[in-house]
Amino acid sequence: MTVQELTENEKYKFWYFKIKECKESGLSVKDFCDKNNIKPSTYYNYQQKIRNILCDQINENNYKNEVSFVSVEKQPHNNEKIIIIKGSIKIELDSDTPYQSIEPLLKSLL
Repeated sequence: MTVQELTENEKYKFWYFKIKECKESGLSVKDFCDKNNIKPSTYYNYQQKIRNILCDQINENNYKNEVSFVSVEKQPHNNEKIIIIKGSIKIELDSDTPYQSIEPLLKSLL
């Protein structure tokens, strides 16, 4: 099967591994391309396309991991505690702990 017969996804996968192979070979891009009968311009073109795809995926994942908070009206309390447990970590806070102090703590636990 030639590269021309591959689907778009297969092409990106093919070029991802070719680029990885080049990096791991220790050869310069020019030498690697000469050895593998690849035009350097084609190599660099796909390197840029794959870089853009990976950056887009990273940005999408970062967007999905964003946490939003809503304000909740504070109720009177009687020595109530906020308890946060994640794995073997247990954090107890007074219920009147300012939200600005809790938010970074919660984000660091995600």
